Amino acid sequence: MDAGIDYRVVESSPWLLRLAYLMQRKGIRGGYYLENTARSRGWFDVLVRTTLPRGIKIDIPAYKDAYDLSRIDEYERDLVQLLASRLGGQKSPLVLLDCGADLGLFSALLVSSCSRIRKVIAFEPNRGSFPLLKHNLEMLPVLAEAKNAAVADFNGRGELSYPPHDAHDHAAFIVPAEEGTIPVTRLDELKLPKDHAVVLKIDVEGGELSVIRGALEILSSCPGFTVVFEAHRDQVKRTGIDPMEIVSLLTGLRSCHVMVAEEPRIAPDVARPFFEQYPGRIYNICVFSE
Repeated sequence: MDAGIDYRVVESSPWLLRLAYLMQRKGIRGGYYLENTARSRGWFDVLVRTTLPRGIKIDIPAYKDAYDLSRIDEYERDLVQLLASRLGGQKSPLVLLDCGADLGLFSALLVSSCSRIRKVIAFEPNRGSFPLLKHNLEMLPVLAEAKNAAVADFNGRGELSYPPHDAHDHAAFIVPAEEGTIPVTRLDELKLPKDHAVVLKIDVEGGELSVIRGALEILSSCPGFTVVFEAHRDQVKRTGIDPMEIVSLLTGLRSCHVMVAEEPRIAPDVARPFFEQYPGRIYNICVFSE
């Protein structure tokens, strides 16, 4: 295995984990206890190799409960399908910038669904996730690069912080720190192919506006862009930044079409606060330059 990855790869989920999932879905008592007990004893300490469309492979840890191994193909399904339908007709080749890539599942799913993607650059500040991200990107059939760094509107150092309501790694966000252990960079520092359109996916737990501000040069100069970012009610409360502020910044660069992946038939009104229009908690907003 690659440096930093000590788990063996198997072709299917551990049978005990499949049994626990089955019990949970059918409401049979003990399903969650079985899963948690087996997990704590190391019985799920393997990577499960999943094959996606176009033969693309990705290794998912069974030892973490962040992903439901029985439903990997359903992960962000609405978003991936929307992007594939919109990007498939692109004339320019595409470069995917995956900010907050975790172990690379979104990158793998989008590459498997969109043949126009020629290059992937993925950023993940969490050192625990990074070795597996690097490993998974190396299995992609396109040029791919993993960067153990955070993305913002400055170049420097930072640290991961956690909101009071959630200590999970997926909820961590970057804060500036002069002596921080995590490098922080602006996307405008990248040297991208001038003929490639940009697909920018942002999952940085409240730092979306900062990422955009650090990418204004590439978004203004590339042949076209698609920006995808998460609108999370709890993060909006923490930061005070409404998702429509981000949309306004992007639509000020170029004429754009804005869609919400989970509610594609409802056009958002940029003049109104986002969560006045959408009553749920988490959405994916897609901004397509025209």
